[in-house]
Amino acid sequence: MKKKKTVLVGMSGGVDSSVCAALLKKRGYNVIGITMQLLPDDKVQESTCCNLSAISDAKRVAQKLGIRHYTINSRESFKKNVIDSFIGEYLKGQTPNPCVECNRFIKFDELLKKAPTFDADFVATGHYCLRTYSPKTKKYFLKKGKDPKKDQSYFLYMIPQEKLSKIIFPLGGYNKTQIREMANEWGLINANKKESQEICFVPKSYKDYIEQNVDTSKFASGNVVDIDGNKLGEHNGLYNYTVGQRKGLGITSNIPKYVLKIDFKNNHLVVGDADELNTQIINIKTFTKIDTDEELVGKTFSMKLRYQMSDIKITVSKEGNEEATITTEIPQAFVASGQSAVLYDKDRVVGGGVIRT
Repeated sequence: MKKKKTVLVGMSGGVDSSVCAALLKKRGYNVIGITMQLLPDDKVQESTCCNLSAISDAKRVAQKLGIRHYTINSRESFKKNVIDSFIGEYLKGQTPNPCVECNRFIKFDELLKKAPTFDADFVATGHYCLRTYSPKTKKYFLKKGKDPKKDQSYFLYMIPQEKLSKIIFPLGGYNKTQIREMANEWGLINANKKESQEICFVPKSYKDYIEQNVDTSKFASGNVVDIDGNKLGEHNGLYNYTVGQRKGLGITSNIPKYVLKIDFKNNHLVVGDADELNTQIINIKTFTKIDTDEELVGKTFSMKLRYQMSDIKITVSKEGNEEATITTEIPQAFVASGQSAVLYDKDRVVGGGVIRT
């Protein structure tokens, strides 16, 4: 008799990961649920998603499905790679995306590290995206999910071939309504559970979180300047501002001014008119490709600079040594250093990286 394939499923306590586990069991896999403890004990109750009730929900769903469930301590890795990185980047005037870093260092790495312990063949999550395989090229591809409103491929651009070969995304062919319908049909307790739209470790605002965890008194005030370096006023610490911000700049002007750049090196907040926000040249660091053999320079792709934005048309001007230079067809505003830029060939994820201005 052929042995069942074993898959570790990351279960957050939400409906998506629960249905992920249920679908895989229905497809004949030996499913094991894994819930990661990410936050310190004193912060768990402040979280909108990574709290004790979420762990309890995951355990109850696993019991309902008749699968094993384990809780693992991933707090140290989460603090180092997500929380500390977020704080450090934010204090440097960046606009980091902790969800990308969580996927990069926590969700898949932690599951894949645990896979041998359970003699697991695959790991799986409730992300809305698709993984495909080409027998001709012997390469794996990551593609957008069927539901454009829920597609999460933007957050997963960094997964390399060797990891992608061991990951399953069962939800990519469904929309959210179908997922909830299946959860209700199977009697899962979280079928109608509200989705969390917040960053799990930031209970209120970024600013409040930074001030609670860092001695911000050492971040001195500095000059608010125009693009020519002329002083217009003073800021009260660069961590209080983001690119594109219009209000609360501490200056008076007859024409609305926007944050154009956060100059951490000189402790300057650079502001200007709306049209000065526009740029067509975007530099990307820590750039990775899902297919490392794919040639990109001179080719046209679509790109997202933020999760919910529409794709824009771009050309790759330069690529190599984990860096890329992108030229957009139409000037773009609100391009913030620290955001992730993700390239697509139609619905296929080509790769991506972090914007550095």
